[in-house]
Amino acid sequence: MLVFAEEPTPRLRYVVHHVFERMLGWPIAWAGSMEEFRSSKGPKLYYGISELKDSFRVPESGRLKGKGSSCSSENAIGSGAELRITMVDVEHDLFASIFHLLSLTDEINATERDAHDRVPATSLLLLKHKAEHLPVIDLWVLQLAKDLRSRFPELPLPDRKFKHVLTVDVDNGLKYAGRPLHRALGATAKDLLQRPGSVAQRWKVRSGAEADPYANLPERLARVRGRVDRAIAFFLLRGNGEFDHAADAAHPVFRELIASTMEQAEVGLHPSYHSSMEQGMEAAELAQLKEVLKAPVILSRQHFLRWKLPETLRRKVDLGITEEHTLGFTDRVGFRVGTCTPFPWYDMERDEETPLMLWPFQVMDSAVHEQMGVPMDQAAAQFTTMMNAVRSVDGTFVSVWHDRYLSGHEQFTGWPEVMEEVVEAARK
Repeated sequence: MLVFAEEPTPRLRYVVHHVFERMLGWPIAWAGSMEEFRSSKGPKLYYGISELKDSFRVPESGRLKGKGSSCSSENAIGSGAELRITMVDVEHDLFASIFHLLSLTDEINATERDAHDRVPATSLLLLKHKAEHLPVIDLWVLQLAKDLRSRFPELPLPDRKFKHVLTVDVDNGLKYAGRPLHRALGATAKDLLQRPGSVAQRWKVRSGAEADPYANLPERLARVRGRVDRAIAFFLLRGNGEFDHAADAAHPVFRELIASTMEQAEVGLHPSYHSSMEQGMEAAELAQLKEVLKAPVILSRQHFLRWKLPETLRRKVDLGITEEHTLGFTDRVGFRVGTCTPFPWYDMERDEETPLMLWPFQVMDSAVHEQMGVPMDQAAAQFTTMMNAVRSVDGTFVSVWHDRYLSGHEQFTGWPEVMEEVVEAARK
């Protein structure tokens, strides 16, 4: 398909290439002049103010010109699937609306922060317009494809396929093993008061007489390996902070766990709580994981989903990370930027597309159970609801689990079965 715009800015080119080539699988070419565009006989799209004969038009608002922060959302209208962010009188500038969401404008411009210095979901435009439970960008684009195919029947059907990417945040790695002696003694004293039955198990594990109850992740992943499109485990390697509780990465049992997990899934880094704020921390953790794996590491998801934009993402580009999986909600299910299609991060300050692909997730076990208060026996329904929303647009369903949940140990009994139920539902 041929595309023409009077001013094909980098932002416009980014959106158009993503919409047609990544989301629909349709190759495009840019017309170098109005004369070339008018003389073309095939499918063609014009991004402009007024109609052109024999072409399909997307109204232009002018919002994709210039640099710095993306367009304002002050004139956004509608809710749910009827949301329209950038209007030109009564017309919808589809490309500007898509750029507003994909450029993370709301994340960058938000002034509110939660207790962990994250942008709260309630600050986002999609929440304010009751659209967070829908992949609105994918819905917009599929409607665009339908309209284009009505105008140009020779265009193919969109080339999309539903996929399930199962991901695990390995926050602990091990429950009892791989902990300094002083921490084990302190935990034992606490257990004597609160959970006396676990004291014996802790010391049996530490002596090597019993397997660590969290060390069963490779077996959990092996059970579903052939039933998901991808499986990824993100390992936290820091354990000396208030919010970082990983086992010692130098401990042989933990190193064996990481190696065994690598046989069942792709392995990525789970950068520690302060890594997005403290220079050099993520680079050190990445080097440590590479040393354990004896292999490159190109996948990442921030611990506690904490990041600082654009610095955190620029650092990942510099470190050779090519996939970033932080984009999602900590306290609910849904679509944080309105899409279930991975997309390249666009650095607005530098006004350029980067090689870093952002993979949004839609649902996380701890958000469902701990934040939303959904009982375990009802949790699969929350996953399935989001899965069906993704399936309706043939998108990429990304589920997030934690090693403590998948251990099935103590209060997490039954959660491995929930995960398997979700995996089976995604195959239907």
